[in-house]
Amino acid sequence: MANNTLLDIRNLKKYFPIKRGLLSKTVGFVKAVNDVSLNIQHGETLGLVGESGCGKTTVGRSILRLIEPTAGSVQFQGREVTTMDTSEMRTLRRQMQIIFQDPYSSLNPRITVGGMLAEIIKFHGLRKSEADVQARVEELLNVVGLRPEYARRYPHEFSGGQRQRIGIARALSVEPKFIVCDEPVSALDVSIQSQVINLLEDLQRNYGLTYLFVAHNLSVVEHISDRVAVMYLGEIVELATSDELYSNPKHPYTQALMSAVPMPDPRRKPNRIILTGDVPSPANLPSGCHFHPRCPKAMPECKVSHPKLGDDGAGHQVRCLLYPESVPTTNAPAGATAG
Repeated sequence: MANNTLLDIRNLKKYFPIKRGLLSKTVGFVKAVNDVSLNIQHGETLGLVGESGCGKTTVGRSILRLIEPTAGSVQFQGREVTTMDTSEMRTLRRQMQIIFQDPYSSLNPRITVGGMLAEIIKFHGLRKSEADVQARVEELLNVVGLRPEYARRYPHEFSGGQRQRIGIARALSVEPKFIVCDEPVSALDVSIQSQVINLLEDLQRNYGLTYLFVAHNLSVVEHISDRVAVMYLGEIVELATSDELYSNPKHPYTQALMSAVPMPDPRRKPNRIILTGDVPSPANLPSGCHFHPRCPKAMPECKVSHPKLGDDGAGHQVRCLLYPESVPTTNAPAGATAG
């Protein structure tokens, strides 16, 4: 693992059992995350994009063990996260945090904003005296652009954008190194989204934060990310720097997503790619390339050969049989059942 790597994820899987009958017998698995490997560097923002239900959020929550992964390795600064006990995970929580998607449901409505932040600070023993705790609460509110007197208010007294700023302050309260941003602006008005994105960028510069930025809005991801990974049916299908991905998308799925991004200049009309059919169920993955039933460039071999995530030698990775680096050495079918 490279010295600058903060987080190293190898062969991560999360399968949810399908149970039926009076005895709740397991009859199959929903393969929400199916063999994902990623690394995230110190101070980097890695964007993770794809349609709803592709497994983006499950990846983020599995990394933090908010849900337990089925298999795979997650190493944070060289330490294996998946085998940590409760005590070790409690210590690690200070360094790995999450900003949730919905600012309306992620805050406790019965506790004031100041009380919520103070409780976290006290639990982790980050400040000694009550005065120091209150000073830290005011500092956190100021950092995210809120007034110190807001500490006495309850979440229902704030707008959506303000609530998300409180969620960001909550994540910052334990002085983390890594934050999973789980679609942090998707529930906000467009006019507020840019303010929150700019705040996240400022915090990253000021505190040396590292982000996994989960989103389905490709315009937002382009603005904030250093690299972008594209997911489809639980797999990474393309990974490259933000500039490279947006200027030279290789995978047909990425190309289709890019063609749907609105252009600010109405005179620039992209060649819209309309995908046919529905997204297959992750409980019954297609044979071969999982994208072949909807792919406008599908070939006969796509139905039987599952492509690997190949690298072109310049760091641009793609999972598509149109590129020689993705052709597998064997044609063993992917999507084997969970063990």
